[in-house]
Amino acid sequence: MSFLNLNGRRVYYQTSGHGPPVILLHNATGSTRDWRFLAPRLAAAGYQVIAYDRPGFGRSQPVAHWPLDYLHRDRDDLIALMDALGVDKAALIGNSDGATICLLAAAAHPARVAAVVAESPHLWYERESLARGFRRFQETLGQAPRFIKSLQRAHGDQAEEVIRRWRERWLDPAFFDWDNREALSHIRCPALIIHGGKDPFFPVSHSRAIADALPRSRFLLLPQAGHTPHLEIPDDYARQVLDFLTQVWPA
Repeated sequence: MSFLNLNGRRVYYQTSGHGPPVILLHNATGSTRDWRFLAPRLAAAGYQVIAYDRPGFGRSQPVAHWPLDYLHRDRDDLIALMDALGVDKAALIGNSDGATICLLAAAAHPARVAAVVAESPHLWYERESLARGFRRFQETLGQAPRFIKSLQRAHGDQAEEVIRRWRERWLDPAFFDWDNREALSHIRCPALIIHGGKDPFFPVSHSRAIADALPRSRFLLLPQAGHTPHLEIPDDYARQVLDFLTQVWPA
């Protein structure tokens, strides 16, 4: 297993394949394990694939609390990871929080980001849809034994902490004014914005607005998918992502 020290925290990462680098960023309950379907496809297509557990997830160092600017801190960790691995420029693929981190990195460090695939991204708070989404999560997936076992498999002793920290931050009224729309004006790289038609947390209009604000973007709606298309419909998702990368960051 491979580890790096990023901004004072021990972070687990894994690599596969050779070629132009592509970095994968998981969501607010995920880990490197989330990319078990996509990573091999990217490596086989001629890319160097880098995935890592953000601090507080998987095999990386635990984190007890997310500050209000946690996504910007995770953006800084991403750039630190690239520096540590000697990656000057990469394509970024992220889901949910991971997608937001990709967009924030593209805005703050345009020379380092070749392209972005932002799946289920968010850049401002959607109070009504998030309230419904968390209620639905608590009543359905959050109680499912299969989901709980998956969390334990991914995070070990951190599993309960992952869920607690996520809910604590996103249901905190202090976070309701969170808004990073300003970052969109600084993004110049090609972007594929993906949204599932059955996403319980954010409306389709959220991702459409992000895509509309970017000068080199393509919007992809996957009507039958929810918040994690890369896990729900992995073959179609990989096909779409590879088609996009072939055009903008060819292997």
